[in-house]
Amino acid sequence: MVGVRICLALCQIEEMRKIKLFLANYGFSVISESTDGSSVLRHIRTLNPDLIVVDSELPGINGIRIAEIAEEDDIAPVIVITNSTKDSLWIDLEHPRGIVFLQRPITKSALLQTIQLSLLNYRRIKELKEEVKKLKETLEARKLIEEAKGILMKKNDISEGEAYRLMQKQSMDRGIPMRELANAIILANRMELLD
Repeated sequence: MVGVRICLALCQIEEMRKIKLFLANYGFSVISESTDGSSVLRHIRTLNPDLIVVDSELPGINGIRIAEIAEEDDIAPVIVITNSTKDSLWIDLEHPRGIVFLQRPITKSALLQTIQLSLLNYRRIKELKEEVKKLKETLEARKLIEEAKGILMKKNDISEGEAYRLMQKQSMDRGIPMRELANAIILANRMELLD
């Protein structure tokens, strides 16, 4: 956790000072401090922090809206600090999954655990998103290759295996990925159909 860069935005300056000091003692780096929603929004967009800790009742843009924006733009995980009278926030399923609420009074152990869980969950979600993206790209490539194979099979009156081997050979000989070759075959076929 050493070196984790945090944007801190709380209404009460004294509370922010105490939390900043506590975080610094644990090796965290508070890279910005704000007392209103507009300035924290500018800071998180320019500084790209590792974590955002905001008060739910910030003036201007409230902490929950900042958390929603941070999640939509995939900036960083967010911990929203709430007052104990705001019990409804804990069970409100309308808020995005990436928002974690921490209720006042804040204890040191609760803050540390919440930070650790927020960072771990954010990293896990990011890895899953990357995995989904790769799977979508692989599926798209397979679709293109299947379409290109179909074109070669029809044009050259060959089997599926022969069409695939022909594409493999062309891919290796020309030093281009199968996906690009498949795209070229499909594009060439469409151009022929236009003539």
